[in-house]
Amino acid sequence: MADGRHDTPEWRARQGVYAFCVVRVPAETLEPALDEIRRALAPLPIVRPHPDHFLHVSLQELGFVCEKPELPDEIDQERLDEFVSQLANALSGAPAFELRLGGANAFQDAIFLDVHDRGHCGRLHHRLRELAGILTVPKFAYLPHCNIAHFTGEAPIDDLPALIGRWRDRRFGAFEVSAIEVVTMDVRLTYPRLVPYAVHPLDGKG
Repeated sequence: MADGRHDTPEWRARQGVYAFCVVRVPAETLEPALDEIRRALAPLPIVRPHPDHFLHVSLQELGFVCEKPELPDEIDQERLDEFVSQLANALSGAPAFELRLGGANAFQDAIFLDVHDRGHCGRLHHRLRELAGILTVPKFAYLPHCNIAHFTGEAPIDDLPALIGRWRDRRFGAFEVSAIEVVTMDVRLTYPRLVPYAVHPLDGKG
Protein backbone atom coordinates (compact mmCIF):
# COMPACT_ATOMS: atom_id res chain seq x y z
CA MET A 1 0.00 0.00 0.00
CA ALA A 2 1.18 3.52 -0.75
CA ASP A 3 0.35 6.86 0.85
CA GLY A 4 -2.44 8.32 -1.27
CA ARG A 5 -3.18 11.52 0.61
CA HIS A 6 -3.70 14.57 -1.57
CA ASP A 7 -3.16 17.03 1.28
CA THR A 8 0.62 16.92 1.37
CA PRO A 9 2.76 19.98 2.25
CA GLU A 10 3.54 20.40 -1.46
CA TRP A 11 -0.18 20.32 -2.33
CA ARG A 12 -1.12 22.80 0.38
CA ALA A 13 1.61 25.19 -0.75
CA ARG A 14 0.14 25.53 -4.25
CA GLN A 15 -1.60 28.73 -5.27
CA GLY A 16 -5.35 29.03 -5.49
CA VAL A 17 -8.27 26.66 -5.27
CA TYR A 18 -8.30 23.47 -7.32
CA ALA A 19 -10.96 23.13 -10.04
CA PHE A 20 -12.31 19.91 -11.54
CA CYS A 21 -15.45 18.33 -13.01
CA VAL A 22 -17.36 15.77 -10.98
CA VAL A 23 -20.45 13.69 -10.50
CA ARG A 24 -21.45 14.01 -6.86
CA VAL A 25 -22.29 10.75 -5.10
CA PRO A 26 -25.13 10.93 -2.55
CA ALA A 27 -23.88 8.89 0.41
CA GLU A 28 -27.38 7.84 1.47
CA THR A 29 -27.76 5.79 -1.72
CA LEU A 30 -24.80 3.61 -0.66
CA GLU A 31 -26.19 2.49 2.70
CA PRO A 32 -26.00 0.18 4.55
CA ALA A 33 -22.98 -1.23 2.70
CA LEU A 34 -20.96 2.00 3.00
CA ASP A 35 -21.22 2.08 6.79
CA GLU A 36 -20.41 -1.63 6.96
CA ILE A 37 -17.14 -1.31 5.07
CA ARG A 38 -16.22 1.87 6.97
CA ARG A 39 -16.60 -0.01 10.27
CA ALA A 40 -14.43 -2.83 8.95
CA LEU A 41 -11.71 -0.38 7.84
CA ALA A 42 -11.81 1.74 11.02
CA PRO A 43 -9.29 -0.42 13.00
CA LEU A 44 -6.65 -0.08 10.28
CA PRO A 45 -4.31 2.72 11.39
CA ILE A 46 -3.24 3.85 7.93
CA VAL A 47 -6.68 3.95 6.28
CA ARG A 48 -8.49 7.31 6.23
CA PRO A 49 -12.15 7.06 5.12
CA HIS A 50 -13.63 9.85 3.04
CA PRO A 51 -16.49 11.79 4.64
CA ASP A 52 -19.90 11.77 2.96
CA HIS A 53 -19.53 15.27 1.50
CA PHE A 54 -16.34 14.30 -0.36
CA LEU A 55 -17.77 11.33 -2.27
CA HIS A 56 -17.63 11.92 -6.00
CA VAL A 57 -16.67 10.49 -9.37
CA SER A 58 -14.03 12.67 -11.00
CA LEU A 59 -14.62 13.36 -14.70
CA GLN A 60 -11.84 15.81 -15.57
CA GLU A 61 -9.25 17.76 -13.59
CA LEU A 62 -8.78 21.39 -14.62
CA GLY A 63 -6.08 22.59 -12.26
CA PHE A 64 -5.06 25.15 -9.68
CA VAL A 65 -6.71 28.51 -10.40
CA CYS A 66 -4.00 31.17 -10.34
CA GLU A 67 -3.18 34.50 -11.96
CA LYS A 68 -0.24 33.38 -14.09
CA PRO A 69 -0.34 29.67 -14.98
CA GLU A 70 3.13 28.24 -15.50
CA LEU A 71 2.60 24.52 -14.93
CA PRO A 72 0.41 22.00 -16.81
CA ASP A 73 -1.89 21.65 -13.79
CA GLU A 74 -2.61 25.39 -13.50
CA ILE A 75 -5.39 27.44 -15.08
CA ASP A 76 -6.30 31.11 -14.88
CA GLN A 77 -9.75 32.53 -14.12
CA GLU A 78 -10.38 33.61 -17.71
CA ARG A 79 -9.69 30.12 -19.08
CA LEU A 80 -11.86 28.52 -16.40
CA ASP A 81 -14.76 30.80 -17.27
CA GLU A 82 -14.24 30.08 -20.97
CA PHE A 83 -14.38 26.35 -20.22
CA VAL A 84 -17.64 26.80 -18.32
CA SER A 85 -19.17 28.93 -21.09
CA GLN A 86 -18.50 26.18 -23.62
CA LEU A 87 -19.91 23.31 -21.54
CA ALA A 88 -23.39 23.45 -23.04
CA ASN A 89 -22.07 23.09 -26.58
CA ALA A 90 -19.51 20.41 -25.69
CA LEU A 91 -22.06 18.29 -23.83
CA SER A 92 -24.97 18.85 -26.20
CA GLY A 93 -27.08 15.71 -26.39
CA ALA A 94 -25.47 14.05 -23.37
CA PRO A 95 -28.30 12.25 -21.55
CA ALA A 96 -29.00 11.68 -17.90
CA PHE A 97 -28.08 8.14 -16.90
CA GLU A 98 -28.13 5.64 -14.06
CA LEU A 99 -24.87 5.13 -12.19
CA ARG A 100 -24.44 2.02 -10.04
CA LEU A 101 -21.64 1.70 -7.50
CA GLY A 102 -20.01 -1.48 -6.20
CA GLY A 103 -18.28 -3.70 -5.43
CA ALA A 104 -15.30 -2.52 -3.50
CA ASN A 105 -11.77 -2.64 -4.87
CA ALA A 106 -8.37 -1.03 -4.25
CA PHE A 107 -5.63 0.81 -6.05
CA GLN A 108 -2.15 0.95 -4.59
CA ASP A 109 -3.10 4.14 -2.74
CA ALA A 110 -6.88 4.08 -2.25
CA ILE A 111 -9.98 1.98 -1.69
CA PHE A 112 -12.77 2.64 -4.17
CA LEU A 113 -16.13 1.52 -5.52
CA ASP A 114 -16.48 0.32 -9.09
CA VAL A 115 -18.65 2.40 -11.43
CA HIS A 116 -21.20 0.71 -13.69
CA ASP A 117 -22.73 3.24 -16.08
CA ARG A 118 -22.70 1.77 -19.60
CA GLY A 119 -19.74 3.97 -20.48
CA HIS A 120 -21.37 7.35 -19.84
CA CYS A 121 -18.63 8.70 -17.55
CA GLY A 122 -15.99 7.70 -20.07
CA ARG A 123 -17.76 9.56 -22.86
CA LEU A 124 -18.21 12.63 -20.66
CA HIS A 125 -14.53 12.50 -19.72
CA HIS A 126 -13.54 12.38 -23.39
CA ARG A 127 -15.64 15.46 -24.24
CA LEU A 128 -14.42 17.39 -21.19
CA ARG A 129 -10.79 16.50 -21.84
CA GLU A 130 -11.08 17.82 -25.39
CA LEU A 131 -12.76 21.00 -24.13
CA ALA A 132 -10.04 21.52 -21.52
CA GLY A 133 -7.39 21.14 -24.22
CA ILE A 134 -5.36 18.60 -22.25
CA LEU A 135 -2.39 17.68 -24.45
CA THR A 136 -0.42 15.40 -22.16
CA VAL A 137 -0.92 11.64 -22.35
CA PRO A 138 -1.96 10.24 -18.97
CA LYS A 139 0.04 7.43 -17.43
CA PHE A 140 -3.12 5.38 -16.92
CA ALA A 141 -6.31 5.20 -18.96
CA TYR A 142 -9.36 6.90 -17.45
CA LEU A 143 -11.26 4.59 -15.11
CA PRO A 144 -14.35 6.08 -13.45
CA HIS A 145 -14.49 5.19 -9.74
CA CYS A 146 -15.55 6.56 -6.39
CA ASN A 147 -12.82 6.63 -3.75
CA ILE A 148 -14.09 5.90 -0.25
CA ALA A 149 -10.73 5.91 1.60
CA HIS A 150 -7.03 6.62 1.13
CA PHE A 151 -4.00 5.02 2.66
CA THR A 152 -2.00 7.40 4.83
CA GLY A 153 1.32 5.60 4.86
CA GLU A 154 3.47 2.91 3.30
CA ALA A 155 2.74 -0.63 4.52
CA PRO A 156 2.59 -4.27 3.37
CA ILE A 157 -0.73 -5.23 1.86
CA ASP A 158 -1.23 -8.07 4.42
CA ASP A 159 -4.87 -9.15 4.79
CA LEU A 160 -6.42 -6.12 3.10
CA PRO A 161 -7.50 -7.96 -0.09
CA ALA A 162 -9.40 -10.50 1.98
CA LEU A 163 -11.06 -7.77 4.00
CA ILE A 164 -12.14 -5.76 0.95
CA GLY A 165 -13.11 -8.99 -0.78
CA ARG A 166 -16.13 -9.27 1.49
CA TRP A 167 -17.62 -6.39 -0.50
CA ARG A 168 -16.11 -7.28 -3.88
CA ASP A 169 -19.42 -8.45 -5.36
CA ARG A 170 -21.67 -6.23 -3.25
CA ARG A 171 -23.88 -3.69 -4.94
CA PHE A 172 -23.69 -0.50 -2.87
CA GLY A 173 -26.35 1.57 -4.57
CA ALA A 174 -27.52 3.46 -7.64
CA PHE A 175 -28.75 6.92 -8.53
CA GLU A 176 -29.58 9.00 -11.59
CA VAL A 177 -26.92 11.40 -12.82
CA SER A 178 -28.87 14.39 -14.12
CA ALA A 179 -26.07 16.98 -14.00
CA ILE A 180 -22.33 17.35 -13.78
CA GLU A 181 -20.57 20.05 -11.78
CA VAL A 182 -17.46 22.13 -12.07
CA VAL A 183 -16.32 22.49 -8.46
CA THR A 184 -13.43 24.04 -6.59
CA MET A 185 -11.84 23.04 -3.32
CA ASP A 186 -9.52 24.69 -0.84
CA VAL A 187 -6.30 22.69 -1.04
CA ARG A 188 -5.23 23.73 2.44
CA LEU A 189 -7.91 21.56 4.05
CA THR A 190 -7.92 17.79 4.55
CA TYR A 191 -11.37 17.06 3.15
CA PRO A 192 -12.70 20.41 1.93
CA ARG A 193 -16.20 21.03 0.75
CA LEU A 194 -16.59 20.79 -3.01
CA VAL A 195 -17.82 24.27 -3.80
CA PRO A 196 -20.10 24.48 -6.87
CA TYR A 197 -18.71 26.74 -9.58
CA ALA A 198 -21.01 25.71 -12.43
CA VAL A 199 -23.68 23.06 -12.93
CA HIS A 200 -24.56 21.60 -16.33
CA PRO A 201 -27.77 19.54 -16.63
CA LEU A 202 -27.76 16.37 -18.68
CA ASP A 203 -31.03 16.34 -20.52
CA GLY A 204 -30.22 15.10 -24.00
CA LYS A 205 -31.84 11.96 -25.30
CA GLY A 206 -28.52 10.41 -26.35
